[in-house]
Amino acid sequence: MTANKNSDLHMHSTASDGGYSPSDLMKKCKAVQLEIVSLTDHDNVDGIEEAIRTGEELGIQVIPGIEFSTKYKGKSVHILGYQFDYKNKELQIMLEKQKQLRRERLDTIIEKLERIDLKIKPEQVIKHTDGGSIGRPHVAKALIDAGYVEDVADAFELYLAEGKPGYVEKSKEMSVEEAINWIHRTNGIAIVAHPDYYHVDDDLIHWVRDWGLDGIEVYHRDHDEEAVKRYEAITDLIERELGKTLYRTGGSDFHHEEYGRVREPLGDTRLSNHLAHQLLTKQRS
Repeated sequence: MTANKNSDLHMHSTASDGGYSPSDLMKKCKAVQLEIVSLTDHDNVDGIEEAIRTGEELGIQVIPGIEFSTKYKGKSVHILGYQFDYKNKELQIMLEKQKQLRRERLDTIIEKLERIDLKIKPEQVIKHTDGGSIGRPHVAKALIDAGYVEDVADAFELYLAEGKPGYVEKSKEMSVEEAINWIHRTNGIAIVAHPDYYHVDDDLIHWVRDWGLDGIEVYHRDHDEEAVKRYEAITDLIERELGKTLYRTGGSDFHHEEYGRVREPLGDTRLSNHLAHQLLTKQRS
């Protein structure tokens, strides 16, 4: 197996809150010479087949992925799932319910924005979703269209980020344990996404021991060198304590060049191919 760093296992398409269709996203992956990727849309599997189909045409291996939104001790925590049965009927029914909750959340966001004289309509947001789940970046695009902000980053900074006047917390989010269970029920691999966001380092061994968490996203766009070393050390410690081997994953968490706190191009945060192959073969070395 090659040790080349040409894998990116964390990215989003228009099936959730990304800026490119699954096909266009795969074309961008090809342009930056990525070889193994995973589409990990939020609470959504709608883009996976298109990504796999285009990936096959381009010579890119696409691992089925998802990023579940969960709650743990009042904190938002994201759990990545890989190599699961995304066609599972029970899973798809549950995800449709999650999609409906996002639609209801949109109505509340619009109501809150209207209180500060930012007037947009649901259809102005939904037209940006490409039929996928509704996310805050779609609201941001509607605010741009209406002339209230210059770009997505401004929309979040002024109105949509946590603590801002248009922020609405997701309701009825599943627990970390429930997300891991869903991934395992569909024969997948459960990974905690960008753990440096949550300050739950001391809890990770419990998640592995008691809930079966399979690994840690050690290498992430927002993990600086110190954070990477810390999560490498935490992964080593858990492996020694529990006598089991964990998966180590990573990626750019790409949405669009102009989205989010960090405008980082697709593929700038890369994973060694041999770590991606471990997911493909469901083997840990």
